[in-house]
Parts: sequence; C-alpha cells; structure tokens
Amino acid sequence: MRERVLAIVNLIAQYVLGAEDTPISEQELMTELMSVGFDAEEINDAFSWMETVALQPQAESAVVSPLMEPPTYRVFSAQEQQQLTTAARGFLVKVRTMGLLSDAAQEEIIDRALRSTNGPINEQEIKIITTLTLLSHSSNLWLREIDCFLENDWNRIYH
Repeated sequence: MRERVLAIVNLIAQYVLGAEDTPISEQELMTELMSVGFDAEEINDAFSWMETVALQPQAESAVVSPLMEPPTYRVFSAQEQQQLTTAARGFLVKVRTMGLLSDAAQEEIIDRALRSTNGPINEQEIKIITTLTLLSHSSNLWLREIDCFLENDWNRIYH
C-alpha cells in the first residue's frame, strides 16, 4: 500500500511540475489517477500524506538558497542508518555536496523522513520528501532541480 501511495505522490508531483501554464484541479488529478488504476482511498491517502509533510513545522533556519555555503559532512545516527537506506543517504549527501541543500534544509528533510514512517525509506521516497520540502519553501526557485531529481537527470544540474 505504501508503495502505491508513494507512486501516486510521485505522479502528482510530475503533474504539478508539468502544469506550468494551466493549473490542474484536484478533481482532474483524481480522475486521471483513477483512470490509470488507483482507487479513491489510495489517492486520498496520498493527498493526506502530502498535506501532513507540507504542514509539518519547518526549521526556523532552513535556508532555501544554500549555493554560497561551503558543504559540510554529516554523520548519520544509528537510527537514521536503520531507517534511511544507503541509496537514500547517498542521495542526500549528493545533493548537499552539490550545494542544492543547506544544512538546515537537509536536517528538515531527514527529520520529516524519520517521522513519516517506521519502515526503511528508500531513495525514491527521500526524493519525494526532498521535493515536497523544497516545494513547500519555494516552488519556482527549485523547479529545475526538482524536475532533475525526479528524472534522475544529474547532467542538467551541472549545466
């Protein structure tokens, strides 16, 4: 069930990112998702999960523009290592090292991820949490980077 809800969240993010000129209504999104095989309960769960993540209190010092900060290196706690897969931690290290996340934003993402579930969080899930966190800060500022995360297109970030 969790994987299907995260798949819905991923699709919603892609629809939102693709709707630059014409906003998509929630009803249109529901109809589209139901037409590809998701049921209303799963879709509602996805919207609820997204709302919960978006409404979680943000760290006061979560800076959205980390590009001038020198990268720092973070050691993951034992609990974080258990809950975040190696690929998920690698993704966070990669985007932080590239200067796309501030230390505060990375901490906020880790905190939200750990509070979102009791099971292991994989790379796709941490990408979605990162995307939602960045969108909650400023959708226009990070639109290109978010699109690159979801598409695994790292070359566009460098150019």
